[in-house]
Amino acid sequence: MLMIACGGAYTEPVSPPEQTGLAPVGLDTTAGTKAGVDLPAVADVKPDSRAASDKPFDPGYQSVPAAQSQADALRPPVAPVWQPLAQRLAADGLSGPRVDALLSTLAPTPSQSPMGRKMLELYKSRFMPRPPSATPPADKYYKGVVTEQNARLCRDFIANHKLAFSQAQARFGVPSSVAVALLFVETRLGKVLADVPENALFTLASMAVSRQPDDISQWLPRMPGYEEHMPWFDETMPKRADWAYKEVRALVTHILQDDLDPRYLPSSIYGAVGLCQFMPSNIAAYGADGDGDGKVDLFHVPDAVASLSNYLARHGWKPGISRAQQHKVLMAYNKSVIYANTILALADLVAKPAAPAKAVESGKSGKADPKGKVPGGKAGQGEKNTPKGKASSSSSQPHN
Repeated sequence: MLMIACGGAYTEPVSPPEQTGLAPVGLDTTAGTKAGVDLPAVADVKPDSRAASDKPFDPGYQSVPAAQSQADALRPPVAPVWQPLAQRLAADGLSGPRVDALLSTLAPTPSQSPMGRKMLELYKSRFMPRPPSATPPADKYYKGVVTEQNARLCRDFIANHKLAFSQAQARFGVPSSVAVALLFVETRLGKVLADVPENALFTLASMAVSRQPDDISQWLPRMPGYEEHMPWFDETMPKRADWAYKEVRALVTHILQDDLDPRYLPSSIYGAVGLCQFMPSNIAAYGADGDGDGKVDLFHVPDAVASLSNYLARHGWKPGISRAQQHKVLMAYNKSVIYANTILALADLVAKPAAPAKAVESGKSGKADPKGKVPGGKAGQGEKNTPKGKASSSSSQPHN
């Protein structure tokens, strides 16, 4: 469903690119554990302490312990293509061995897909608009999502993480039924954490260094007549790249502060991460520590539930608000009517007593896709149907 709703907290404060969906990569995970995309082996990045990143490191000024010098010598160097990114991060106060270690995990060649996909989406919207449909879309909910079978999965998930949900509800006022429904729509309760095989750091870094048409040469042929619109590419690509840079900066800060492994960061097509699909820039603003360990890890159930609940509360969710107000708040998470409709409808089912097993079996009207992908709808970690279009062009960027 990531493809449709991956955008989680993509909304304010940053204004991201609209998202378009790709078939999500099914990741079989166990609640509360880490399991992610298999990526090529890279240099092990295990920061010694968070304090080490507080101050930029200048190799020409500060002395380096012999043991550290040896370790740095063994670490793969930052590839030339990432040097401009490293320099920009350094100008923003993010430099030193730990940052270099992160950048050294990136492949030597950027992926053209993140920027290419975004530009294709924008190009079609601007230069190849579809004629308005004569009939309004009939879908009120994402197909196969609002079912008793899925509601039962959500109830079981709440039961398995009872403390996390009860504490988040008490702290932020967001019902467990709504929180779990959002997690189901976003990532199938953590079972579908990525739209693409690349991790979040590589996805966003690739977009951040793609600033001119030659950087997406493989995608240009998909845009008929692109040669006539080169000024538009020259104007638009740097803006999208700058947006991606802000997300890279936020992600690097998050990785260093919360001591995360950059290789385990499966993400949406525009870099949204975690069970609740936050864009990196939203983690500092809305991320919440749900288990009291002093970190925010959105791949950990307590933190993901607390963070999405905090996001909704900060955007106006309060106990007793009307259905229309609830819908409005969910639209802030993902600018999509069908997205908000689906979450509220599934939450209603979750909140009801479970139907007898026999009746449930005989009353099934539709099964969710076995891979957790939701057909129909538009994904945009920008406008996810945007999702949080939760960013997604604008999602939290997760839109624009």
